[in-house]
Amino acid sequence: MINDKKITSLKRATAYQLAEEALREKIMDGTLVPGDLLPVEHDLADQLGVTRPTVREALRKLESSGLVVRGPRRRMMVSAPCPSISSTAMQQAIVLHGISYRELCELNLVLEPAAAELAAKRISAEQLKKIEDNLERTAAFIDDPKKLVEADIEFHDLVAEATSNHALLLARAPVSDFLLPAYGAVVGKLGPGKRLLEAHTKIFNALKQGDADVAREWMIKHITDFLRGCEMSGISLDEPIREVNVEMDISKFSRDRS
Repeated sequence: MINDKKITSLKRATAYQLAEEALREKIMDGTLVPGDLLPVEHDLADQLGVTRPTVREALRKLESSGLVVRGPRRRMMVSAPCPSISSTAMQQAIVLHGISYRELCELNLVLEPAAAELAAKRISAEQLKKIEDNLERTAAFIDDPKKLVEADIEFHDLVAEATSNHALLLARAPVSDFLLPAYGAVVGKLGPGKRLLEAHTKIFNALKQGDADVAREWMIKHITDFLRGCEMSGISLDEPIREVNVEMDISKFSRDRS
């Protein structure tokens, strides 16, 4: 059977798209590396065989994707995209693929214990001190839901940073952002300050002793406890996440004292 539907013609790439792709290829194959200054606009136009407005548009596109930034003397400089750019793209993908909070919590149950295990093997004295300071603030904020959530988030960020694993940091960033409202709901409604502080202290002690197994074990307990708290707080874990929302209004989750 012959399909008589018409096949539309291919769209031709514009000059700026070709220029952008040529520069992107040089960056991605390592010919140009972060810190390299690009030629000035008119020289770049000559090298690419295009006009200066075309170069300007190509650079604007590369800048929006984080591959170039404005450097010394307003020259464009090759750059590694900041984590927020990749995090935003991942957040949009999470929404469009209909991913649920439960799926994110399950991923969190993989990432956070892995971070604790790696951190126990690599953490520095300076990083240990930062976590110790964080624990002191956490203890002081037991009855302050907003500050307790902030201290909790900081604790997990510090543990992740101690892994010195940039892939892990990039992977957990969008997950952490989406779970912010859930942190607020659990802390605001259940007030699990003492349980949270105990888990953080156990993890810290394991990190201090370089005990990767115990650090992982306690992080698993801690994240599992958080998932249970989400269920008890009435969060709809199995509904697809509808929007990117990295804002946390703790006032929405005031502790029920009745």
